[in-house]
Amino acid sequence: MHSAPAGGFRPRTGFVAADRIAEQGFVAAGLGVTLIPALAASSARADLALVPLHPDDTPRRRVYAATPHGIAPSPATLAFLALLVEVAAGLTS
Repeated sequence: MHSAPAGGFRPRTGFVAADRIAEQGFVAAGLGVTLIPALAASSARADLALVPLHPDDTPRRRVYAATPHGIAPSPATLAFLALLVEVAAGLTS
């Protein structure tokens, strides 16, 4: 098995929805496919088939750590952020 782009598949975007419920409605109506994060898979509509992606096709996501604006981070927050950076570096290598 190979990745979709390597196999010549190029998706065509006909609809764009910022709402996960609307995306699932398009799919249920037979208008296409959508990506559902693993964390949201348990809340997907029962009339949809969830198919895992090939590892080569899994999109990368940016994840941010949110901290209060204008407040100096505590030593514990700084240590936690440093640990997040370290772990994330290990995931991308």
